Amino acid sequence: MGRSSIYYGRNPLIEALKAGVSIKKVFTKSQSDQRFVEEIFDHFGRHFPIEKRLPSLVSNEPHQGVAFESDHDFYIGQRQSLDLKAFPRILLCNHLHDIHNLGAISRSAAAFGFDLVVHESRRSFSLNAAAVKVSMGLAFRIKFLEVSNLRPLMDTLKKGGFELGGLGASGSLKIYDWQPSGPIALVLGSEADGISKPVLKALDFELSIPMVDDIDSLNVTHAAAIAMGWIYSRSLKS
Repeated sequence: MGRSSIYYGRNPLIEALKAGVSIKKVFTKSQSDQRFVEEIFDHFGRHFPIEKRLPSLVSNEPHQGVAFESDHDFYIGQRQSLDLKAFPRILLCNHLHDIHNLGAISRSAAAFGFDLVVHESRRSFSLNAAAVKVSMGLAFRIKFLEVSNLRPLMDTLKKGGFELGGLGASGSLKIYDWQPSGPIALVLGSEADGISKPVLKALDFELSIPMVDDIDSLNVTHAAAIAMGWIYSRSLKS
């Protein structure tokens, strides 16, 4: 089990209930918030203690009158025990610095069938309650893996038959010309510097997103959503 944490927001609570996440306690701000919680408890047939106050640590967060405590562990073990067959579409984040971007990317990952998000332990954020809220709770649908260095994992993925494509403004292969046919690992670079050189060297393809001439880049969350959406659309036609 993971360390007990406080999460907040109505959608994260709904997604936690959908995912069968163990919940220790739910906190509500008002009587109407309590009614909302009781109604979704009845809907999912799962009931947990309700406390009629919000923890002070979420008072300045967009809590929507609801918070909950859970020891759910989003993270799986080290790559040596990774079952590649369980994750045919994997997202690799190379030094992603913004925790809100991690949350938004996790939301897109869940929407487009990327069931595992990997990031480094250094120069990267780990998932927290703020990221779960930004993901609208969809982070509960996927798993996360933290590694010290992406390169060894990329080597393992290649040996396992994965295609490795990374998003970069200078990519010679347009994302819409990529026709993935097997398991896929999509690499995202940092908000400021893109994909690091060591990781770039390990890619099968550097991919770019076609845009009008006077725009040279997108926010990493938007670029990731476009790429994952394209990859998912290809899987529907296979």
